[in-house]
Amino acid sequence: MKILLYFLSAIILIVSCDSRPTLSERETFIQKVDAFQFLSDYHHQLHIMIGEEEGNGDKAFQEFLGAIKKLDNPELVPVVSSLNRIKEFSVASEAIMKLDYLVDYYQSGLSLQVEAILRGYGYLRAFPIDSALIIYNKLHSES
Repeated sequence: MKILLYFLSAIILIVSCDSRPTLSERETFIQKVDAFQFLSDYHHQLHIMIGEEEGNGDKAFQEFLGAIKKLDNPELVPVVSSLNRIKEFSVASEAIMKLDYLVDYYQSGLSLQVEAILRGYGYLRAFPIDSALIIYNKLHSES
């Protein structure tokens, strides 16, 4: 009987330690907005990295890489994975072009998700992304 009790206690302890907290809708929304804003803020560096704009490609790559490493945002995992696949930086290399494609489409997807959440609250107007959280908070408090 004691062995069964110890076994069950161990199982409960393992399961409870392994569980991850569930994010609220607001926390999820914030992560999406922050990821979108990050990609917007560093889009210029991507354009330098692919050779569309003038500038030091190596420096732009290091700025992008350094900035994303400071973040802990699960919404950016695909971007981090793409960056990790780049073994050596070279302007407009295949790996850099793939990163640019990912960021372009991923940023569009995040924009749609942020808009979708606000539309789910009935907000149907266009809005600047830096107002998204303010709008969300207002809509959420009214519901």
